[in-house]
Amino acid sequence: MQVVAVLDPVPALVVPARRRGIELRALDEAPQAPVRLARWRPGEGCAPGRLHMVRAGQCSVRAMLLVEDADALAAGLEAGADDAVLERAHPVEIIARMRALLRGARHDGLLTIGDLTIDRAARRAWRGGVALHLLPREYAVLDYLADHVGTTISRDMLLRAVWDRAFDPGTNVVQVQMSRLRAKLDAAGPPLLHTDRGRGYRLGDPPWRA
Repeated sequence: MQVVAVLDPVPALVVPARRRGIELRALDEAPQAPVRLARWRPGEGCAPGRLHMVRAGQCSVRAMLLVEDADALAAGLEAGADDAVLERAHPVEIIARMRALLRGARHDGLLTIGDLTIDRAARRAWRGGVALHLLPREYAVLDYLADHVGTTISRDMLLRAVWDRAFDPGTNVVQVQMSRLRAKLDAAGPPLLHTDRGRGYRLGDPPWRA
C-alpha cells in the first residue's frame, strides 16, 4: 500500500483511499512520503507560504492542495503546487489525482510501500522515517522485491536477478540475506517481508479489510 502524508484531517477520504491502495497518514508518521496533501484557504496566508510549509524544504516532495473555489485552485497551481483540487470534488477524483502524483514520484526515484520508502537515486530506504542502513546486497534484494510488491518471488528468481546466477549453487545465501533484511525491516515496524512456504518471498502489507 502506498502512503500519502496529510497535514490536515481528511476523514472522508480515508476509506476510499485505502480501497485504492493508498494509506493516508499524518505527516509526523510518514515524513518520507513522496506526496503530501494539505488544505489551503487564501484567508489563512499566501499560497507560496503554505507550499513552503507543506514541502518543509524537501524539493522532491509532491504537494497537493485542497481548496475551496476555482480562484484558490488557480492561485495554488500558479504558486507551484503539483496539483490542486476542490474540496467538494468527489473522493474518486481526489484519489485519482493522488495516484497520478504517486506515479510521478515513483518515476522520480521514490517508491513508497506502506511506511517503507525507497529512494532509488540514493539507494537508501526508510521505515516509518527511520533509516534502515542496508548493505548493498540487502538493498538490491529489497529493490527487486519492491518492483514486484505483493507477488511471491522464488529463490531461483532472486538468484538470477540479484546474484546473476542461472543455477542454484546449493548454498543458503538467499536465506541469509532474507534473514538480515527482515531483521532490519521488522525492527522498524510490523512485518512487511513475508515467506510463502515452498514458494518464495513477498514484500507488502497484509490484505486490508474494511
